[in-house]
Amino acid sequence: MFPSKNLFSINSLRQLVDTLNRFRYFWRICGLKEVPHLSTFSRAGKWFREQGFSVFTAQLLKDLGVRYSKVVIIDSTALRSSLYDSQARWGISTRYNWFKGYKLHLCTTTEGIILSHVFTMDDRNDAAVALKLFPSVKEWEIEFALRDAAYDSEKVRQIAEQTGIFFVSPIHPRNSDERKDAYGRVIPSFLKIEFGKWLFRFRSSIEQTSNQLKNDGLEQPRWYGFSRYLLHVQLCIFMCYFEYLF
Repeated sequence: MFPSKNLFSINSLRQLVDTLNRFRYFWRICGLKEVPHLSTFSRAGKWFREQGFSVFTAQLLKDLGVRYSKVVIIDSTALRSSLYDSQARWGISTRYNWFKGYKLHLCTTTEGIILSHVFTMDDRNDAAVALKLFPSVKEWEIEFALRDAAYDSEKVRQIAEQTGIFFVSPIHPRNSDERKDAYGRVIPSFLKIEFGKWLFRFRSSIEQTSNQLKNDGLEQPRWYGFSRYLLHVQLCIFMCYFEYLF
């Protein structure tokens, strides 16, 4: 039922209930004998956000056959919300400059399949959020993680190394004067050799995934509320998995 909410661009659970009451053939197609109360959908939405999404996606990832992905890419995309959203924060994006909203951090395979995600307020630093992405992909046999200079952080590298992942990121200008360690000396040269250039070209796949999600309605500039937006984001990712399956 929840995927159909996104599929038919239904903006809220209340609107979903109203749509079901107006068009009985719709809820019969969904296998419902009667239209559940709004509170029932709210409880189901909370369960999906907190438990259901991780359970379903774990099974879908196995069905997609990405168990032995060796290279992952990390990136974030800005998601605008309503200017009246009291839970959203102001932030800076290369696409929008100043905007109010949230940020979606993704960890994907080179084919664009999403392995993990973190949905945050936009005022969170990219490098700090990256620390939450790595523990969630421990079960995968990942060797390399690629991303841009925004994720250049010693803490991020340490967490990656603890999970057996070599983190490849250009040196951020803010760290260039301080970076005198082995990583700071090796990475600039590594990215210039043929293997480094070939490896780093995979970064474009995650940008294609983000653009596809936005084309499918991921960003909702008139919406407000963190939990409401999070449910919508999870459903968009959920539908993305089905596109790969079929």
